[in-house]
Amino acid sequence: MAYILTLDAGTTGIKCAAFTRVGRMLDSAVAAYPTRFPELGWAQQRPAEQLEAAVRAIREALERLPAGGCEALVFTGTMNGCISIDADGNALYDNMIHSDLRAAPETEAIGRLIPLEDYYAVTGNHIDVHSGLPKYMWLKAHEPDVYRRTAAFVNIKDYLYGRATGRIGGTDLTDASLCNCLDLRSADWAWDILAECGIGKEKMPRLRPSCDVSGRLCAEFAAAAGLPEGLPVAVGAGDGACAAHGARRQTVGDTYMNIGSSAWVSAMSDKPVTDTRLFNYFDSDAKHYNVCGTVQSGAAAFDWAANNLFGGADPETLEAWAGEVSPGAGGVFFLPTLMGERTPWWTAEASGTLIGFTLSHDRRHAARAVYEGIMQSLHMCGAILRENGLASDHITLIGGGARSALWAQMAADMFGLPVRVHKTPREATSLGAALTAGVGIGWYQDFAEAASYIRIQREYQPDPAAREACRRHYELYRTLYPRMRDTYEAIYRYQTEQK
Repeated sequence: MAYILTLDAGTTGIKCAAFTRVGRMLDSAVAAYPTRFPELGWAQQRPAEQLEAAVRAIREALERLPAGGCEALVFTGTMNGCISIDADGNALYDNMIHSDLRAAPETEAIGRLIPLEDYYAVTGNHIDVHSGLPKYMWLKAHEPDVYRRTAAFVNIKDYLYGRATGRIGGTDLTDASLCNCLDLRSADWAWDILAECGIGKEKMPRLRPSCDVSGRLCAEFAAAAGLPEGLPVAVGAGDGACAAHGARRQTVGDTYMNIGSSAWVSAMSDKPVTDTRLFNYFDSDAKHYNVCGTVQSGAAAFDWAANNLFGGADPETLEAWAGEVSPGAGGVFFLPTLMGERTPWWTAEASGTLIGFTLSHDRRHAARAVYEGIMQSLHMCGAILRENGLASDHITLIGGGARSALWAQMAADMFGLPVRVHKTPREATSLGAALTAGVGIGWYQDFAEAASYIRIQREYQPDPAAREACRRHYELYRTLYPRMRDTYEAIYRYQTEQK
């Protein structure tokens, strides 16, 4: 059976999955790699380990699939990263991934150089420590030899694409958007911003369409992976853009929510939205935009709580405890700001918070507070999208968190909308990558046709009583960070001094 093979380089490993033309997943395999945290606020991965994992994952999948049935290969992966590569495509430094916060001083320097309003008007994005541009500046300041030797700054899917095809130093508009130095109006690099920040234009990768399949699998990678040499390889898109195409219709306003290590709510728009609490990036079709509010620590905050507050309890146990408590968790609140926060606060100077507990509370209240805290943070993102006219008649839920019936019902109650759980929620990003490549090789005439193959497994409806309780909870929840901002910043300074 003909299939497209996808490689999704995530936070903990790379997933290889095979999809038929009608969007059915035939098989998948995962190969893990570590994230390293060598200093406070640093988060990095080794591209060579990610490349090796990609080959292992493909080989495992091909143990159950005929290699000759593969009609295309496509890469996706985490956005907001930074890999310095030389002219031969070799990585010169570890991948500083989306959650890396080391470039906070460079972020502040950008703010002194360029007013936020001017910067946002060009890039459609906040001056953000997680994005590519301040990381380029950090490398120039702290690793000058790496910067000097850099031929291009790329993301992980671009690095893997280059190693697979020999086409070095390119990216697509989705990943380029979140480097935060792309002009969203002209669809070209924001050369004036780069010059102002001291980044040479020769360091920026060439821009290619996401569904471009002119690249071909090179002999070395083909032999290592067990795939045919000359196989079409799609440029691909960042994981957020691929998730969008695996989850939503190609309709302005259509909205989906992803609960993964980081979590987000995203809607399709025909133009960038000028609200600095949100961020914008190109859609894979290079015509529309994904407008997004992101919670920096979603499932990552949940996993931390499970392991460190609840003794390693499994999600089923935690959900059972949380389900025994009414909405509002008896006044216990959890802020999942363990790695700073993006929407709406945009700060690296926030830390995780569990607050409001007394001797009358127990682990059930704390468990419910963790679930509610993550979902209320996502609710804030959705509320801002609605304020900007991006309204939908439903929300599609994807990611590992979509397995939770409690989170799905909370989302329906908080947003006041039907919540549709994706048929294969953990595969939506891979499906979106396959659909992108499918447009490239002519399986579908456009992305709208490709979206017709998205399937839903279950729908949750809002409960009126729970919705009112969630509304009252939200009114207090959204004030907690602003009221405690000075305290968070003092704690951050104290933590920084402890290095």
